[in-house]
Amino acid sequence: MPWRPTSPESLESIQRLRKEVEERGDRRLALLLAGVELYATLGREFELLEIMRAFAHEMHEAVQGTPTARELEDLFNREPRA
Repeated sequence: MPWRPTSPESLESIQRLRKEVEERGDRRLALLLAGVELYATLGREFELLEIMRAFAHEMHEAVQGTPTARELEDLFNREPRA
């Protein structure tokens, strides 16, 4: 399986490998693999934050100037003009 740090399968594979290595007694390699796992997980979280930041910027432009929920409620509940 090719290594793609952001794929759930790759993260699960590295976790399984780390656990197997630790069970065999190779604590140094298990520690190294835990570092790789942490690095990959943090990279994935950072990627998600970047996506969320870009989305927030795009959405800000899309909703800028639109009425708030309170303004819409006031508009809906206002007395009709005669």
